Amino acid sequence: MKKCTLLLVLLLNHISYAQTEIDQILEIGIENAQRFSKDYFASAGESLVNAMSNGWYSTAKTKKLWHFEAGIVGNLSFVREEKQSFIMNTAEYTGLTFRDGSNSQSVSNALGSSQNDITVVFNEGTPEEVEVVLPNGIGDSETNSLPSGFIQGSLGLIKSTEIKIRFLPKIKAVQGAEIQLYGVAFQHEFTDWVFPLKRWPVHLSALLGYTNVKGFYDIEGDDSVLGTGREVRLVTNSWLLTSIVSTKFPVFNVYGGLGYYFGSSNADVLGVYQIQKGPLRSQTIENPISVKSKTKGVKASIGAKAKFGIFSANLDYTLQNYNNFSLGLNFGW
Repeated sequence: MKKCTLLLVLLLNHISYAQTEIDQILEIGIENAQRFSKDYFASAGESLVNAMSNGWYSTAKTKKLWHFEAGIVGNLSFVREEKQSFIMNTAEYTGLTFRDGSNSQSVSNALGSSQNDITVVFNEGTPEEVEVVLPNGIGDSETNSLPSGFIQGSLGLIKSTEIKIRFLPKIKAVQGAEIQLYGVAFQHEFTDWVFPLKRWPVHLSALLGYTNVKGFYDIEGDDSVLGTGREVRLVTNSWLLTSIVSTKFPVFNVYGGLGYYFGSSNADVLGVYQIQKGPLRSQTIENPISVKSKTKGVKASIGAKAKFGIFSANLDYTLQNYNNFSLGLNFGW
């Protein structure tokens, strides 16, 4: 069958779903497939939550009533080597062994890549024995960076408060795959609360933001997989609560933030599947895989912003679980 490319869509044109066959993974048993998928997707879910918590601000100063700004935001997250694989222990699985006889091995996750095929055997030595090559990562080499991007705008409200909206309409990124994104945030400036604070050389504010990413891969067009309503879906929710500080110069300013991010990612293989091999052959299985991962942590950002009339540009770097560069290009007043 064709290789699935869901995570390529979900990480905004970089990550792909496992380069393996869904029906082949199901041949090692539903519980085993569920257990493997949890570890396989964990880093991909973490990276999405991390990436989508970035790019929300470029200054601590909130806009005046009905003043606005709109533009594009691009993120580039970096993946450490230890996030590209996981230790697979056959003691955590039922009836599963490595072909080479070992009890545990480091295997590639969705962000990694193994130099050699790693083979497992289900029900070894029985008439129902099935041999499966574990899925590799997204490509021929490890994924060291993950780009993403979206449209973002902000509008000044009353009492030193600003609302921000980010959006990516449902688009077809590759054949059979779609993605959509939306998010909302509120930023409030504390500098205006007390008159002495207005004399400080910096602005101070806080922000609460939420981003939702949904990705879909339609397997219906793949004739090598038997069944109906077949779809792979990933839904990610990312939250950010952060403090922000920035300087007060007219053209060029420096800003930074210290905050807390958290979120979850759900990966589901949906539809009805007819297994062709192994002990489950000829059986019909509905919605066979559903895995959920959560992540949280502290993040610190520092960046700079330049303003030229109604146009502005900013660049910042964030220290977090997956370090990140953000670039923003905007216009407004």
